[in-house]
Amino acid sequence: MKKFTLLLLVSIIPVIIFAQKTTITGTVSGGEGQMVRLLAFDDFISKKIFNLGNSEIAEDGSFIIEFELEETIGAFLDINYQRAEIFLDAGKSYSIDITYDPANQLESYFDRQGLLYEFQSADENELNRMIWRFNAMYNKFVMENFELIIKLRDKSRVADFYTMIEDEFGSVEHPYFKDYIAYKLADVYQFARLKGKNVLAEEYLVGRPVLYHNVEYTFFFDEFFAKFLTTSPDVITISDLIIAVNDNSDNQMIRDALAEVSYLQDTGFRELVLIHGLRSLYFNGTFKKPQLLAMIKDINASTNDPTHRRITSNLLETLTHLAPGSPAPDLKLQSIGGYAFNLRSIKGKPILLTFFRSGQKGTDNAFDRLAELYNAYKAGLEIISVSMDHDPDAYLPLANSGGYQWTFAHYDNDPMVYELYNIRDLPLYVLIDIEGNIAVYPAPAPNEELEGAVRKVVH
Repeated sequence: MKKFTLLLLVSIIPVIIFAQKTTITGTVSGGEGQMVRLLAFDDFISKKIFNLGNSEIAEDGSFIIEFELEETIGAFLDINYQRAEIFLDAGKSYSIDITYDPANQLESYFDRQGLLYEFQSADENELNRMIWRFNAMYNKFVMENFELIIKLRDKSRVADFYTMIEDEFGSVEHPYFKDYIAYKLADVYQFARLKGKNVLAEEYLVGRPVLYHNVEYTFFFDEFFAKFLTTSPDVITISDLIIAVNDNSDNQMIRDALAEVSYLQDTGFRELVLIHGLRSLYFNGTFKKPQLLAMIKDINASTNDPTHRRITSNLLETLTHLAPGSPAPDLKLQSIGGYAFNLRSIKGKPILLTFFRSGQKGTDNAFDRLAELYNAYKAGLEIISVSMDHDPDAYLPLANSGGYQWTFAHYDNDPMVYELYNIRDLPLYVLIDIEGNIAVYPAPAPNEELEGAVRKVVH
């Protein structure tokens, strides 16, 4: 009885977590003058990224990032969108050496190679090193046993692997690492369909805390509830879902349906599943976006969970970012000659914003077509071409070569420009209306339907 009472007292006393100063220092080979940033997801549903800290890399390659951290998280080191995953414990100091190659700054965000880094310490029990060792064992296991566990549903292979992991890491007490392993293995049971949903939920979700910052828990949760509302007719039919969203903007109808699921009896967890489901419906063309946004706003206003309030706030921000009618993010740019100006300082004309990198195949042809477009609509259209070259002078020969009369500028090596306009591929075209709001994102290329889009905003 005493033991039960103690556990009960622990469960009702709020845990106060204090932020602790955490530090990363080190060197970057090949990155002098660049900015190294430390990024993380604010939550695993909206995937909103926030900046924990950043540092300009000195001439000798050194940098230091200091920040406050409350708990262990997975984060990303970032230099010009080349990234490397790193796991950080609150209150610790890390010394690392990063190798950065500017040549990896390719046209597409998705083509970029990751950063490489090494810890200056040789501590094999450091969290990152343990995760690296475990992941190497896991990858080898999956490669060697994929056919057996997928086609033959051979659970014994997973059991044998679990024994190997216990032999290697059984004495490790790091809570993040233990949960990382548990949910990595849970996902094997999930993707190989070695255990049913009800069993998985009872073993890994029901009565357990939501691990908002454990990357393997969040991956397992994402996969478990992927398209849950649209693929669970025993929970809610598509026709009822359409009525709830498109006709009524009614969260309660969906909440009531979810409440019938055996493993969704906890009201807080059920609300999280609902938020996750509404995010998924937003990208399903069957459901009306304004109604879904209204439903997310309703949860944001009514929830008693501050974490869910933050997630829904982030969702409302990320889902409407760069949507037609939303304010175009402001940019501070450097034009030819070093003249600094802000995008929002341009008044009275719609703007065609183009992001490019000199030397790309087809750039000259695209600019020639832009010249034709500008000559036809320059009385009612402003064009600003923003160079995303690392060298701020690299675009000048191109800008001066063809008699182009519109504004050229450089992004001033500000990595936030990539995020503000969600730049994943270059070139990128964005059409902004006369009120400074997004008209078309992304806009068609000059050799496609760009002129038709321009005609709709030029008055």
